Amino acid sequence: MLSYKEFSAFCVGVTDFIADNFPYPSLEFNYTYKSDGTEVTDTDLYIEDRIRKVIKEKFPEHGILGEERESYNDVAKIKWIIDPIDGTFGYTKSVPLFGTLIGLLKNDEPLYGFMRLPLIGDTWISGDGSVALHDGKPIAPTPHQSWKKSLILTTDQQTIEKSPINSYWQSALKYGASARTWGDCFGYYLVCIGKAELMADTNLKPFDILPLIPILRGAGLEVHNVECSNFENILACKSGVFEQLK
Repeated sequence: MLSYKEFSAFCVGVTDFIADNFPYPSLEFNYTYKSDGTEVTDTDLYIEDRIRKVIKEKFPEHGILGEERESYNDVAKIKWIIDPIDGTFGYTKSVPLFGTLIGLLKNDEPLYGFMRLPLIGDTWISGDGSVALHDGKPIAPTPHQSWKKSLILTTDQQTIEKSPINSYWQSALKYGASARTWGDCFGYYLVCIGKAELMADTNLKPFDILPLIPILRGAGLEVHNVECSNFENILACKSGVFEQLK
């Protein structure tokens, strides 16, 4: 079984190629639509295939759940979960706020998580549920102090307004928070480093969120399921924020 330290070092190494070879998002993309209507680009497939190849070579007994390819070794107790580009829609619009997510599941529960933002200073965060590292340095939790001029984030405000999270979102706006849609994994990154009070998300798939759970908790954040039990609709926020919004 990998230690958290070994997991972090492996993820940094296995994703180095992304920043080293990643072109800035251009205006031209080769992409198709999946059955759920979302985009998949050649870059998504390239990143996932390279990461999968190394995992299979180094950990052949482990399973792999990737967003863009078929599952591998589904019966394994230890599984890797990969989202090669979290924020593909933004990427196709030349928005650089996307990242690569890798998680390790034990008995289908998130154990470790890793996020790399190749075009945001090539920064990375990893977590094990109790500790989170930002470029190798521990993250100290940032307390909530005031709603005035505070930042709240989501990936898609129209979707939030039609979801069970809307009442919490509206409460934060009423208290004076400023809302932005710097979402996908970049939104979670800003909450982790203390720049935002909360990240609200809905209609999440396992690839979108399971790698992030150990990071968020390791950074001292609360993760609340809203009318679900599988992180499909969540509020990730600083300590004490959720109680104020109920």
